[in-house]
Amino acid sequence: MALAFMSGLDPLDDNSFLTHLRTGHWILDHGIPREDVYSYTASGTSWIAQSWLVEALYAVLDKVTGPTGILVLDGLVNAVLAYLAFGLADRLRGGGRTAHIVLPTLTVSLHFWVERPLLFGVLAMLALLWIVEVPDSWAGRRPLVSVPILMCLWVNVHGSFALGFTYIALHLIGRRLDGAAPWKGRERHLIQAAALGLAACFINPYGYRLVLFPVELLSRGDVLRNVQEWQSPDFRSTLGVTFAIWIAVFLAVLARAPGRASRRDLVVAVPFLLLGFWALRNIALAPLVGLPIAARLLGVRDEREARRGKTDLTIIAAVLTAVALFSSTTLSRPAFAFGEYPVRAMQAIEQHGLLGQRLFTTHTWNAYVIHAYWPRQKVFMDDRYDMYPVAFTKEYMKVRDGGPEWRGMFDRYRVTVVMWETGTPLTELVSQDPGWRRIYRDRQATVFVKR
Repeated sequence: MALAFMSGLDPLDDNSFLTHLRTGHWILDHGIPREDVYSYTASGTSWIAQSWLVEALYAVLDKVTGPTGILVLDGLVNAVLAYLAFGLADRLRGGGRTAHIVLPTLTVSLHFWVERPLLFGVLAMLALLWIVEVPDSWAGRRPLVSVPILMCLWVNVHGSFALGFTYIALHLIGRRLDGAAPWKGRERHLIQAAALGLAACFINPYGYRLVLFPVELLSRGDVLRNVQEWQSPDFRSTLGVTFAIWIAVFLAVLARAPGRASRRDLVVAVPFLLLGFWALRNIALAPLVGLPIAARLLGVRDEREARRGKTDLTIIAAVLTAVALFSSTTLSRPAFAFGEYPVRAMQAIEQHGLLGQRLFTTHTWNAYVIHAYWPRQKVFMDDRYDMYPVAFTKEYMKVRDGGPEWRGMFDRYRVTVVMWETGTPLTELVSQDPGWRRIYRDRQATVFVKR
């Protein structure tokens, strides 16, 4: 919990978060958005702010406490996630040591515990795991109440709610293969709870469109495969290595644990493992789904009373002191970190009186533009891939890589200012064109103005 809390205090720098925060302020000032307000290329296009509830929460905290409140919220949610994950494994193991399966799981999932709505999707998935995996828990004994409430909140928080229904369906299929009739006992209650949960999902400001949002997003597969979080994991990266370690630990448990995996466990674990191989964002959930399975297979029943000695209390006090010192130091620093964004280049654009012109820059940098300069400056494209037309997005990605389509796209959308990464193919192409004049350059960004 201490490590998770402190990781949540990292400075706010995620590009999607910047757009979410700005959207939250729009919601507080104008209500739920129905169409695009940030771009000059798709202005008025129908837009579903799928994470509107979290965005509004961010904006409320920002108004009341400033961005520091958002950091504290992220830290607290992270600590709750760590507590729920450890508690789930400890409950199912029955008192045996759980660190060797909990730590690899959290090490993987922790990569995604940042200031994005997905964080609350992970929280919802852990809550659902408690409901299904621990029938004698408070929520597990009341699935007809807990599941609909959870799914109603989840659908308004993040599109990963669809994986919640996927998990319930896989659990019920696996239980059927194990011989449990779906029309009896707990399985019948879970089916009823899932049906009520699906109905509760329609309690949202967009109606059926928000419920179908994941389907609409997945239909844009040609676009998503060019987005990093939708690509398969790179096992040479830090995240890929930690994911590989977790897979090795999980397979070792399946092979050597005293217990034997049931058909239900395999039916649940294998699809979520494959989802992790399919897209990076699913790695946030796949290890958590496997955690209760591993804990149950390693289960031991230790009837001895747990006793806490002076050494344990000393360690706990030391950890809490370290957390307090770290938090006081971290929270005294600026909450935002804009080192990855073209702050000086945008200042140069403003100094040259070019704000409000038709600016072309990267979809990542445009999140900073939206955060810091909107509505004075509208953007060409940001990372709302679910909203922009597919053909437009594909053309942008070709231009982003230095494709020959750049002149036609610039002319079609009457681009007058270009701010692009220094040293990249597109920057070199624009610099060689006599129709453009360079007005600023640093190691990060180069700015051109149309002659």
